[in-house]
Amino acid sequence: METTPQARIVSVNQYGEAICAGAARISTTQGNALDIFESAKEGAGNFALIKKVLRSGHCSILEHAVFSIALWNVSAFAEQFFIEFRLASFTVKSRRYVDFGGQGYYVPSGLPEEARGRYCQYMDGLFDAYRRLLALGAPKEDARFLLPYAFHSSFFCTINARQLVRLINAARARGVPELSDLAGQLARQLEALFPNAAALLSEDAAARPADGGVEDGCVLVTPGEAGKVTLLQAPQQPEKLLETAWRLAQPGEGPLEMAALVSSGRPRELEHLNYGFSVEGLSLPALTHLTRHRMQSIVIPPLERIGGGRQLLPESVAGNAQWREVYESALTMAFERREQLSGDPELRRYGFYCLPSATLTSVATTMNARELQLFIRLRSCNRAQWEIRNVALRMLKAVEPSFPALFRHYGPACHTTGECPEGALSCGKPSPRADRP
Repeated sequence: METTPQARIVSVNQYGEAICAGAARISTTQGNALDIFESAKEGAGNFALIKKVLRSGHCSILEHAVFSIALWNVSAFAEQFFIEFRLASFTVKSRRYVDFGGQGYYVPSGLPEEARGRYCQYMDGLFDAYRRLLALGAPKEDARFLLPYAFHSSFFCTINARQLVRLINAARARGVPELSDLAGQLARQLEALFPNAAALLSEDAAARPADGGVEDGCVLVTPGEAGKVTLLQAPQQPEKLLETAWRLAQPGEGPLEMAALVSSGRPRELEHLNYGFSVEGLSLPALTHLTRHRMQSIVIPPLERIGGGRQLLPESVAGNAQWREVYESALTMAFERREQLSGDPELRRYGFYCLPSATLTSVATTMNARELQLFIRLRSCNRAQWEIRNVALRMLKAVEPSFPALFRHYGPACHTTGECPEGALSCGKPSPRADRP
């Protein structure tokens, strides 16, 4: 199945330009915010004023214009590029619950006929193996590791005008035709909706080849060997930092009570504690799970530079002879064919689309203790996807010795609040930390 990637702005906040113009005036104009906004709604001088303010470098006014975008027929590679823009909101079709056997995949335009045939043969082979696994009863969340990163995704993105300009410019600078195509679609729509913001857009960069190549040998890695977490940094005096923040935020209150702080609705004090981690051996789907947590500083290798020799082997597949035969044969075939495809200069530049989702990579990230609390609460739940749950529990295990008085209160919701938020979908089992004191 071949269809072109699409990005359409489906919603814009009402009076977006007027709000931006009001923001441009409020610092130097008499009157309250509502009066200034009501005046700006008349539209007189808004365009020229916004243009003048943007020229002076004060681009923050653009953050008051907000766009919602529907994207479909885009590759998983493009999805990963988009969600790395953390000052935006995303909702993505789940590969854990939806059958992607008929979703199709991205085919680069302009490929010579022979190269195109070899590319499609490769993609069809992995999709066939994915469908065979599902037919044999394998869970979707484990069969999906065979999907190549060209498979079609569909998602919503909501983003302000300033970040949309940054996203479009970054997509054009990446030198990947699919991203340039999506950037062009969004740029044309932005020009029609908000010309002042569109004036900040850059031109497309020249396409460039991928730098990766294929690693020597295909190695299957078990969950126990993958997702290894190393604590890179932790505060030297976390108790003192937290106590200082508590005293400032709660003047006149009694001593800091850790359980009360962690369970409070707005534990801003935790944001003063920063923790850095490396995660070695993270699959591409788990990378998506991690990236979607926006309040972090994460460094991700460009997918164009990943060799793809190490592949994750789910426990469910490893324990079923039929499933494992299909899985291993598909990944072996994929590795051998990717070696062949990399010798064709027309296809080598698109090697990252050929990466199976089981491909492992490594990342580094820094989270403050408040975001870490949210990440662990959501991802260490028994209903969370098993790979990211392993990572969350390993992160908790890594940080707990540095500040046990705090991190003994971290864990899934059933551990931290005594209640499960999943309702009828609850696993009904105690969490990995539910029995902790």
